[in-house]
Amino acid sequence: MQLTRHTDYAFRLLIDLAARGGERTQIAQVAAAQDISHSHLMKVVNRLVHAGIVDAARGRGGGIRLARDPHDINLADIVRTTEPRCPMVDCGGCKLARRCRLPAVLDRAADAFITTLARFTLADILPPAQERASPPRTAGPAALRANL
Repeated sequence: MQLTRHTDYAFRLLIDLAARGGERTQIAQVAAAQDISHSHLMKVVNRLVHAGIVDAARGRGGGIRLARDPHDINLADIVRTTEPRCPMVDCGGCKLARRCRLPAVLDRAADAFITTLARFTLADILPPAQERASPPRTAGPAALRANL
């Protein structure tokens, strides 16, 4: 399975925002820091704002920041938000579609992928210096991360 560029940019954005420790920043600053297209990043931010993962404010003193603590942002939720319709195969024109069982197997694989992601939070994928700034609440994901 390969995630889209949209999801890649979402993860980069969220890690960058976590590093800023709750301070508001401009989309342009993150786009420049991460070498991402400003217009594409705006689309990512819009989707994450609607999902309640990122907080955005307009005007003086405005900008974007995480809407929740990194420990409360689940990786599966990020992927579900940025990949709402992500079929593993498109069986539309396939002559075997009526008797093929591959889509069902691939659906189970995708479910296992999401189940694995659900065991981790944004805090679990932050670089070590950021982890110290925001200590983990439970040993579960941290112990899993140590085994990665």
